[in-house]
Amino acid sequence: MAVMTLLAVAGCGGRGFAEVRGTVLVDGKPLQSAFVTFVPEGSDAVRGVGSTNAEGRYRVIRPGSKVGAMIGKNRVSVTGGDAGRTLPPQYNTESTLTYEVKSGANVFDIDIKTK
Repeated sequence: MAVMTLLAVAGCGGRGFAEVRGTVLVDGKPLQSAFVTFVPEGSDAVRGVGSTNAEGRYRVIRPGSKVGAMIGKNRVSVTGGDAGRTLPPQYNTESTLTYEVKSGANVFDIDIKTK
């Protein structure tokens, strides 16, 4: 009976969250001080944002300082970065980058080419 109840609750539209981390490189070099934003599809969307460190590594956090991005398809953008670097629009303001966040740990490395 408890298993049936758990399955019923899990199937009621709550997509859940999963850990997301990775590295951002620009032309093969780490991008520091940038924001990596995960925006899930749907009206119940909760954004997740990670900031890159000196090695270009990020870990996504959502409101309330909780770890993880919403499970499902997410549009991803990278903004900011060291020395006000300008990134190609397909990675930020007009992002075409998408990732499918799955249950468990997710690693999404982003390699941006400007040349």
